[in-house]
Order: sequence, then structure tokens, then C-alpha cells
Amino acid sequence: MNTLFKMATALPALALLSACATTAPTMPKNEAAESVTKVAYDRMAPAPYACTDDGEVLVKQSVNKEQVTLNATLPKIKWNQQSVLLNGGVTGDTASYVNDANPEVTYAWHMKGDRGILAMKWKDGKEYQVNCQI
Repeated sequence: MNTLFKMATALPALALLSACATTAPTMPKNEAAESVTKVAYDRMAPAPYACTDDGEVLVKQSVNKEQVTLNATLPKIKWNQQSVLLNGGVTGDTASYVNDANPEVTYAWHMKGDRGILAMKWKDGKEYQVNCQI
């Protein structure tokens, strides 16, 4: 009877454990996670562009080419490794990206072949542009 009592008390626990063990984990369909891949970046190093005004811009495009991250050092405007994220895309052999989230200034980056142009336009009409090349 002692063995029968032990089995009777252990039976619910065994049933629970076996039910958990047979339930395979599933990954829920997550629209947000899928949208993140649209702006994923590969692990390659950014492309280094040497620019006029002794500047340098490190450029990294997203995998789908809809976004670009710039890391710019531009002594003339006192930028030292300033990061800017721009949205846009590629048409033919030209890529154009813009960031107008700041009401004070709009940033634009254009690439074609091994050349690039970084342009800025402030609300007061002031403009700055550098030509760059890999």
C-alpha cells in the first residue's frame, strides 16, 4: 500500500511534466520583428569617403538600401564623428537619402559610383556641402 500511495501522489506531477515535455515551443508571428529586418545592416565595415574641407564620412547602407548611417568628421563645421541616420533609397545607379526630422536643419546624402555628396541646409537659409570620394 505504501508503494500505491507514492504512485498516486506522484501521478499528477508526472502527468504535468509529460504534458510540458510534449508541447513544442513555437515562435509567434511578430510583424514588428519582421519589419526590423527591413532596416538591418550587414556586418561589413562602413565605406570610408574622403571629403573636401579635410573631412571624412563613414557610410553604411542598410541591407535593403532604404536607410544609410553616416559617421562624419567635418572640421569646418566642427563635427567630430557625428552620426546621422537618413532614409531614402536607390534609383538606378544613384542613391539619395534625407533626414529632415530636425526643424532647424535638413541633411542629404547622395551617392553615385565611388562619389558622394553630403549637404545640409538650415532653416535660416545657410547651406553647407562637401564632395566625397572613396
